[in-house]
Amino acid sequence: MNPMVSLLNLACGQPLPTVDDSRARRLQLVVAGMLLALILSAVWGLAAGSSSLALALGNLVKVPLVLLLSSMAAVPAGMLAWKLSGAKIRGTDVLASFTTGVFSAGLVLAVLSPLVALYYHSSTWAGPMLAMGSVFASISVATFVFIRNILRSVPRDVSRSTVLFTVAVFLGMQLATLLQLIALFAPILPELTVFDGGIDRVVGH
Repeated sequence: MNPMVSLLNLACGQPLPTVDDSRARRLQLVVAGMLLALILSAVWGLAAGSSSLALALGNLVKVPLVLLLSSMAAVPAGMLAWKLSGAKIRGTDVLASFTTGVFSAGLVLAVLSPLVALYYHSSTWAGPMLAMGSVFASISVATFVFIRNILRSVPRDVSRSTVLFTVAVFLGMQLATLLQLIALFAPILPELTVFDGGIDRVVGH
């Protein structure tokens, strides 16, 4: 099956067909999902910076880099948590669920990009609000998809607490890294936001 179709099915909560559910296939989808997420996030970056040519072109690189580096930072810690917790789930299922969440976040950003660009060119108030809102929406969708997919991979008679611990480490590590990367790569939006200063600005120091 086409990787894009498989990823869309996974994002919708459908399991891989038995004939397509192999370790090699899951790893292939991990790579494809991340690459597609980077492309989709670049579309959002272009829209968010579209009021300035320099900012828009810079976002084509900066936004995918923020997504890639934060995901790469989350994987080692998350997989260590999976291993140490003894969660009764395959490692490739963990990675596939995480990547499907990241891919879903990219989809949300991409489909909202035309609206973000439109409002940035027509409203000084709604443009920034919509851009920030689309980011929070993508994070919420990614979290939901990740949790739903990974829990569906756990046998019914197995405790899910260790799997939820693994999820918490993945999400905590990615969000913590994401916050500081946004500050390092600022500006991404034309306006100065509270996230441009990283953790220091968020907590008021």
